[in-house]
Amino acid sequence: MKKIFMFLLSVLFITFTSQVHSYDATKYAICYGEMTKAHKARGFHQSNRSASILVKETVCKAYAEGEDLNYEGKGQ
Repeated sequence: MKKIFMFLLSVLFITFTSQVHSYDATKYAICYGEMTKAHKARGFHQSNRSASILVKETVCKAYAEGEDLNYEGKGQ
């Protein structure tokens, strides 16, 4: 009985402490496109492509998960 109680308590704890992240693929795609355009305009995309991709992936993932960001190229 004690094991069942501990198991249920653990499940309850995990349920309440886990965070549900929403992800908007459209926001990600728009962000990625706008940032790529901005990076190309200032030469960052050509001069350091791997860093440009890493920055875009990191920023756009956070933006797609609902973070309120003012990323480079937003709205262009």
